[in-house]
Amino acid sequence: MNRNLWLVLGTAVFFGLATGVYEYIFPLFLQARKVSFEQMGMIFAVSGTVMVLVRIYMGGLSDRFGRKPMFATALAVCGLAIAAPPLLPGLLLQLVTKIFREIAALTRETIFPIVLYEEQRGAFLNFIGKFRGVEFMVQAGGTLLAGLIIARLGASAGYPISLYLAGGGLVLVACWFAMLFKEHRSAPTQQAVSLRDLFNLDLHHNLKVILVAGIIFTFGVMLSHSFFLPLFFLKRFPGEVASHWNPALMSLHRVTIALPMLLVGNLRLKNLRAWYIWGFIIEGITMAACAVIPNYWASAGVFLLHDLIGAGIWSPIQATVIQRFSRDETRGIEVGKVLAWTSVGGIAGPLVAGFLANMSPVYPFLYSGLIMIAAVVPLFWLRLETPGRVGVTAEA
Repeated sequence: MNRNLWLVLGTAVFFGLATGVYEYIFPLFLQARKVSFEQMGMIFAVSGTVMVLVRIYMGGLSDRFGRKPMFATALAVCGLAIAAPPLLPGLLLQLVTKIFREIAALTRETIFPIVLYEEQRGAFLNFIGKFRGVEFMVQAGGTLLAGLIIARLGASAGYPISLYLAGGGLVLVACWFAMLFKEHRSAPTQQAVSLRDLFNLDLHHNLKVILVAGIIFTFGVMLSHSFFLPLFFLKRFPGEVASHWNPALMSLHRVTIALPMLLVGNLRLKNLRAWYIWGFIIEGITMAACAVIPNYWASAGVFLLHDLIGAGIWSPIQATVIQRFSRDETRGIEVGKVLAWTSVGGIAGPLVAGFLANMSPVYPFLYSGLIMIAAVVPLFWLRLETPGRVGVTAEA
């Protein structure tokens, strides 16, 4: 690998560590401040609404000004937003920091695969799988680290210290990336991103299909994978067992998506559409099943399968298809547009999850799985060429 790829991998490691800490701690931190499920859902939903258009706009800016400044800025803002919550009183300020964190994190998520694709087009599936696999593996370590800090220092000290360390480290990594990354691609002379550019769907047919399926699937995912994810097993199985094992379970959750991603580039996947569809179906079935299983260990075991044989396979496939069918000159805005409009489904998800969780802790996970399964329907309209080994062959 060249220096740029090592730098991108390094940012993935530190971003994964910070994300693992933040996504585990933040809902628990809000709960400790007596924030209700409905209020948590509102915080996550409003932040999701704001970031949709911003995410497209940021992708367009990376086409205009280059990947490096946008990527480094996104990392720095994300780090500051992760470290800020313990310093701020009131629900409104927590909402503001959440908005900035989501905008920054999703801007980074938009540019991350673009940088990889522009550095390694011929082996993109292999690289995106391995880099994201490492990122998720480190997220597991971040979640476990947060759990150990809390166990050692208690919640009152453990929550803020975990967030300070995660956010501060990410800011330092942003500076490191800005100093060392070399942008090979000169920024094209494009006009500023217009309002029309944000809303039009001038995309390849396959990108439109992914967009529609993604809206449905993301709504389903966010019913279970927003604020309620680290709280589900605590509420579904109250007692010392679930409480004791919750940090380890959330860490294993990250490991199970990392393992297949690390291997997917070495597999000979000839029918991408079939793998994509079955990934959605398997993930939905396992999420719905773990919600209704009455035994903690059985439920946790089934829960850990949803990424191992679901998202760990279909996620790098989706990233590959998006890059292949995006145009070089407008890659940033097209990738941003697909990912941003896909995330529209996640706006209502946390709000609905808050109301469902108040009725029963089973409902957010149960309906999450059922909606994931329904999201496969648009994928039957994908038109993909899959000769040979994906990620090694020529562009589709």
